[in-house]
Amino acid sequence: MRKKIAFSLIIFLVIAGATVRFVEPASAAATGVIQNESVWIDSIGRLHIFGEVRNTGDSWLRFIGVTGTLYDSGGTVVDVIFTFTELGYLAPNMITPFDLVELDLAKSSRVQRYSLVLEYSGTSAFPVKLKIVNVGNSTNSLGWLEVAGEVENDGDSTSNETKVIGTFYDNAGKVVYVASTLTSPSKIPSGAKYGFKMIVTDEGLTRKVTRYSIAAESEEYTSVPELSWSLALFIVTLSLMIFAIRKCTPLKQAISTRSLVH
Repeated sequence: MRKKIAFSLIIFLVIAGATVRFVEPASAAATGVIQNESVWIDSIGRLHIFGEVRNTGDSWLRFIGVTGTLYDSGGTVVDVIFTFTELGYLAPNMITPFDLVELDLAKSSRVQRYSLVLEYSGTSAFPVKLKIVNVGNSTNSLGWLEVAGEVENDGDSTSNETKVIGTFYDNAGKVVYVASTLTSPSKIPSGAKYGFKMIVTDEGLTRKVTRYSIAAESEEYTSVPELSWSLALFIVTLSLMIFAIRKCTPLKQAISTRSLVH
């Protein structure tokens, strides 16, 4: 009887010219932005564009790529360069750095401005079972900043090819250096913790650094760097546990344009 009433109602609405809409539940949005960029010419003469991507949506991001189009003073395209962010998986409201490099020295010297395009794919959460612990910093005999610590594996499986990423900021919050390294050894058994060391390989950049954040990621697990370490802070523990099945969605893009300041 109820089915007949429902069917009769739909027929009535169609005859009356009404539109029948079946609303699907809203799905999680995947969005990201580029922020806190800076430009650096290294000792060899290569142009670096440092920055970070923030996940501004409510789902995880994966395959996060940054494309830079470089222009000379007349607006002619000098080159187009690409890189992936240091973290392959990015949780909502979290950040990951990038280092976009022009390897051609002649082209580097011609660049006066650039535009950046961000692309990414949405995905479900990646297991967060790595912790950054026992972090300390010092300056070596060359005046370079060294950051050392350990990565602890809280997962049930070995963490293979465990990569550590450092994002270094100046007092204005700009990213002035990005470093990455593997733990030693790079395969961390379940329950173990292995050490790492990263170096800011420039005395001038070292003087600019006022704080830094550290994250780790492997083939099996990742970490979420919710805090930044100041240069006076030596021991910090960061922990978050998330389990999920991986799932990809279509690529999306965002564009920004900047003038170059050497």
